[in-house]
Amino acid sequence: MLLDLTKSRAAATYAALTELERLAALIPAAPALADRMAVADQLSQRHRQYRELLEELEGGRDPEPGMTQAAPAVDEARRRVEPGDWWEGLAAVALCTPLTDELFGALLAGAEVASDESDESGAPHETAAADDPIATDEASDATSDVPVHWASERLRAAIEADSVLAARIALWGRRLVGETIVLAREFGGERYPELADRLAANHLRRLTELGVTG
Repeated sequence: MLLDLTKSRAAATYAALTELERLAALIPAAPALADRMAVADQLSQRHRQYRELLEELEGGRDPEPGMTQAAPAVDEARRRVEPGDWWEGLAAVALCTPLTDELFGALLAGAEVASDESDESGAPHETAAADDPIATDEASDATSDVPVHWASERLRAAIEADSVLAARIALWGRRLVGETIVLAREFGGERYPELADRLAANHLRRLTELGVTG
């Protein structure tokens, strides 16, 4: 079970790096110059989040060993849902990125609580539900960042104009949620069933908001 705070941060930081790569891969697939320019703007937003995680992980230490340890599981999950075109890549940003944020946010919160408890000699305290990024839909929405919002809006407009695309994204969406469920199983330890259920519910809600059904 991954409750060690440093290991959790390493996994979260490596996942954030792969989110940058996922965004960057959209640039050559973009159908118009305006889309390429928009993706470039999103990259700068997402990079700031990655740097924040990296700085927390470093703390005077070399971050590479921990990230290297987390890399195989994250890379394999990404490989299973490699986008075939612009729209599938956009859906990955709109749907998988917030799930990844929620998953590792919950794991980091749990690891911090476990770390606090290990430093105390008294009775263990409970984790507040409000501290869990996927405890409620409202908390889940709070994790949405600018790139995710942009990708969702871009995809929603296209889906409204193209019923064939809507059907294709619905099918693709079923595959996308599996990526984060795999990561929850790998890193979630005994919390896996709870995390998987909540991530799946939030994913279905986002599909509905896009105008498709899972």
